[in-house]
Amino acid sequence: MLKFIYTILIVVLITSCSSSDFEFDPGACPRAAIMSGSETSMFNGLKIELNRTVMICEYNVKRKKIDFNVGIIGDIINQDQLSVSTIQIPLFIAFIGPNDVVINKWSKNNIIKINNKKITSFSIGIENLRSDIMEGRTGSSYKVLIGIQK
Repeated sequence: MLKFIYTILIVVLITSCSSSDFEFDPGACPRAAIMSGSETSMFNGLKIELNRTVMICEYNVKRKKIDFNVGIIGDIINQDQLSVSTIQIPLFIAFIGPNDVVINKWSKNNIIKINNKKITSFSIGIENLRSDIMEGRTGSSYKVLIGIQK
């Protein structure tokens, strides 16, 4: 009787392990960061500062793609000295892979409404960015660099 129970347990273990589909999990989203030297820029007497980034991503491992959205938070300084109501900020986004190889890059112009204050905070959402990923690499192998295009 004991041999019979062991045989059933071994058969169940072998069949459950052999029929499972293992799909690689790349883990957390890559880190989104503001590129050094691109966090502050002057436009028409206004100082633009990029302060923080937020990133949401979704992997499609079968197609070797990553879809992501990036949020950028910053400030516009000295705008009480000008009488403009909007400003256009050109941003670049680069998706960087292992060994600091640029996989994709984008350039986005963003129009921001400004108030007549000394400092105004803004947030920009850039959606539906898609890039290739390599099979077997985790999210920490990649990074997203953001900056003001000059």
